[in-house]
Amino acid sequence: MKYKSLVFLMIIALAIPQFGMSRKGQYDEEARQAEKEAKQARKLKNPATGIASGVKEVAYDGTKGFLSDTANETREDPLLVGTLEGARKGSGKILDSTVKGAVKVATLGQGDLKEYEVIEPESGSDEVTAIKIKIPGT
Repeated sequence: MKYKSLVFLMIIALAIPQFGMSRKGQYDEEARQAEKEAKQARKLKNPATGIASGVKEVAYDGTKGFLSDTANETREDPLLVGTLEGARKGSGKILDSTVKGAVKVATLGQGDLKEYEVIEPESGSDEVTAIKIKIPGT
């Protein structure tokens, strides 16, 4: 009986270092790479998550930024001046979130917009404000 338990303990003692070494080296790197590729493939298969992210950015993030900027400026400055200044700052966040969210929706969540250009019409002209967007990868 003691002999069997001694052999069992020796087998376990020799097996423990093998389990620890199995996570090192090339196997570990290959497994990590395979996990990254599988995660990217899942993102590409489900464009609805990218669209939802873009819609959230358009509808929620821009409004949240606008309201928080307006409230902060109103609290810090006189009522009318603070409200107008906060609205001015917040409207930039609405524009930014709307454009970036629209790009996410249009690219099914695969494109992130780094920068865009707003072209203001000359005063007195009938033209509208234009936004030039360069979608990465196009």
